[in-house]
Amino acid sequence: MTQPPRVADWPALEGPSVLLAPALLDWASRTDPACPRVCLVTGGRGSGKSHLLAWLLAGSHQHPATTVHATVPAQGHIAVTMAWEIGRQLGYGPTGPEELLARVEADPRPLRMIVPDLHLSGRGSGDLPSATPQAVVTDLLGPLLSLPGVRAAIEVDRAELLPPEFQPLVLALPPGGPPFRRRAFASASVAASTAAVPQDAAPPAPGADWQAASATARETALDLALRQGAASRLLMDPGYLAYGSPVAITAALADTRIAVPRSLRTVWASAGPALSSTELLDPERVAVLHTAAVAVDPRLAEFLRPRAEQHSWTARWSRPGLRTAGLALAEGAPTEGALLAADLIGRLHRHDPADGSLTGRITTEPSLRPVHIAAVDPEHLITLDATGHLRLVPVSETGSAGAQDPAPAGLHAFVQEHNASVLARGNPPVTAVAADRGTVVIADADGSFHLWQVGSRTAAAGHTHRPHQVPVTALSCLALPEVRDGLVLVFTGAGDGTVRLWDSASGRSMPEPIERRNALPTALASVNTPTGPALAVAWSDRRLHLWRPTQGRMTPLPLVQHTDALALTPDGLLICGGNQGTVALELDLDAL
Repeated sequence: MTQPPRVADWPALEGPSVLLAPALLDWASRTDPACPRVCLVTGGRGSGKSHLLAWLLAGSHQHPATTVHATVPAQGHIAVTMAWEIGRQLGYGPTGPEELLARVEADPRPLRMIVPDLHLSGRGSGDLPSATPQAVVTDLLGPLLSLPGVRAAIEVDRAELLPPEFQPLVLALPPGGPPFRRRAFASASVAASTAAVPQDAAPPAPGADWQAASATARETALDLALRQGAASRLLMDPGYLAYGSPVAITAALADTRIAVPRSLRTVWASAGPALSSTELLDPERVAVLHTAAVAVDPRLAEFLRPRAEQHSWTARWSRPGLRTAGLALAEGAPTEGALLAADLIGRLHRHDPADGSLTGRITTEPSLRPVHIAAVDPEHLITLDATGHLRLVPVSETGSAGAQDPAPAGLHAFVQEHNASVLARGNPPVTAVAADRGTVVIADADGSFHLWQVGSRTAAAGHTHRPHQVPVTALSCLALPEVRDGLVLVFTGAGDGTVRLWDSASGRSMPEPIERRNALPTALASVNTPTGPALAVAWSDRRLHLWRPTQGRMTPLPLVQHTDALALTPDGLLICGGNQGTVALELDLDAL
């Protein structure tokens, strides 16, 4: 039986908070119905409220019952930006309040949060509700805490900030007290995220070098500009948009009275969630903002382009209207180099990967609704619909389904056998499909994949392997005959949050996954580059990881949209598609 957590297992604590630590720990470890799901830590300035919460967080990993899933200092946040950060820490990615509530409601985990400085939340124009802590409570925390399974320890200056129906446990600290051992909790700091704006501060100078500005200047500049009526000017400074406070910018742009170009709010809707991550370095911030601006605000994109191109990745093109369910790169005549795309209503198109322009359409049966596609050879696609049904789609030079269907021997049998096995024998439905240079791989809902060589004359000629115990959500294969005759790598991503590698030489998966995360892999793409194999993994939390799988090296990239389909070229053009459009990123593979 697991022993209950003990105060002695936590770091040492001094001051008045010592008296309340046992009560806070007891609350944190209880899940019985009689225990309030909200604990309010109150007290005056300097009473040690934040320090007590930092103490709980510092030792929360000591015991399964006290695990904290999200910690968001609320100072200076509005409901939207706070939801972004909570969603990011819970593994959903930066989600808005409505989506966050839906995701938490469907999440089977009991979720525990720590929210310091709720009484200091709110941002933007002072005469709007969003500038007050009550707006964060009404629009986000109140609905979130109403969901079963959500528990939170919250720092407030007064208990009345939360509605009385939550019936919280209130731990009140007296004001003042002796110094605290703050150094013990440095690794688990929940310090305030914004600095106070000096009353006598000078207004930001037009065209200031925001890259060289201090962190305090970046954080407080827009708050000061709002006070002085100069917010519009600052929001039209591309340098400030790239390096300034994403929370302050989001709050200001929510005020429709502030005059800015209409396109700016559209650009920020894409860029803001990604820019709000504290993990981004300055060069990547410019690249993110440039990516969001390419298709919406050409003037802003052109201004940012020279600096964005100095980064290891930059956007080449963006087409919001190209909303895709599947992407594939064709090889060989007549479709050499073409980007093949399946849109959200099932139509198949051919595009130029250099700029995303439409170059042709592929006529198919109206009933076709692919969710994944794979280019088997220059003349054929394999499509997969939402029911797990495979279909072979022939493509002629004119871009339509051809009357002749010179399918390789056994290819039709391979497709038909898998469809029949699902219908007749109740086998798990196919969930993903991939192909590369004569190799076809399909994966299914029980975590298996089936590999078949196009040159085989029977559908049974192939490999079956089960790298996962849950459905495969993403799949890619890479044929490497130049490395070793017949060598094939198969990459699988599944609902267990892992990405695994299987190779045909050993016939086994690697003992450990390439990666394991608290998110779902939504798309994979692999290619052999002049410096070795590369793997791109899109995750459900709007992150993309670029791997050198044979070297165990990974570089994370932020995404400005959810991505369900990927295509990657040997020279480093990464095409990301989803229901918000398609973006092509030019990667410096040597630098990454």
